[in-house]
Amino acid sequence: MINISFDFNLFNNYYYFYERLLILIFSLVPTLFLIGFVLYTDRKSKEPTKNILICFLSGILTITLASYLENLVMPYFSNNIILIYVWAFIEELSKIAIFFLFIFDNKHYDDIYDGLVYMTIIALSFAGLENIMYAFSESTVSNSISLALMRDFTTVPLHVICGIVIAYFLSLGNFSKDKNKKYINFGLSILIPSLIHGTFNSLMSLLGSVKINYNNVGLLLIFEILPLLIIMGILFYVAYKFSRRLVNLNKIFISNGPYDKKYSYLMTREDYLSSNSRLKRIKLYDKTNLISKNKEDDIK
Repeated sequence: MINISFDFNLFNNYYYFYERLLILIFSLVPTLFLIGFVLYTDRKSKEPTKNILICFLSGILTITLASYLENLVMPYFSNNIILIYVWAFIEELSKIAIFFLFIFDNKHYDDIYDGLVYMTIIALSFAGLENIMYAFSESTVSNSISLALMRDFTTVPLHVICGIVIAYFLSLGNFSKDKNKKYINFGLSILIPSLIHGTFNSLMSLLGSVKINYNNVGLLLIFEILPLLIIMGILFYVAYKFSRRLVNLNKIFISNGPYDKKYSYLMTREDYLSSNSRLKRIKLYDKTNLISKNKEDDIK
């Protein structure tokens, strides 16, 4: 779970074309399905295609940044458990960095649920590309497909769940009227997902270290399958709770209704429309469009 040294070659000689295609399908289909599902949930308030494409392709940048930082810090940590949490922190930080670079100041990030749409697609882009890299680092097709399938039901959902948690706290910070609450939520947006991610990887390493007879179905069920189902069940519950909170908060935001006391520091849409955050985003958007238009005129 913590090895990042990939022997990754999509076009290596020991894979036929149809075998590469099969591995790609097993590696990417769940990711593409989940992206489609996320976009479907936002069908009544669609985000611009340009923004979605940026998030969809962001995995290249996210993995490059995360891999660079992970290799940079690796010599300073001799304890594997600590290193697992550090790498989890770096991966979640890399996703957040992409969000802040391309989405946070975008004028189309204008309601609470948008954070979930953009952040989960960024997380899925990372997960899908990482899945391909792990799958093609194996030396046989059967191993590649087995690993891809295993990650489809474990690591890919983990990245989605961490993305939902990040989106929750980022949106609370973004639409906060209280500066202290804003920065607390921004801090939690990296801390909580990193803890979830690091704990998951630690538990996966622990399960992988258990020596059992794989021909014994009972032992396999007790020491691997059942613990894994419990872990994934907990993660899915976390995802459900955070996504429901986001949906409910977004309904209040859009309807300009009153929040519960716990969320009373959040803006409604009416508050946001007159906020400095929105004015800043519109100015930035207009400035970017003006620069693009000038470049097009120069080309003509």
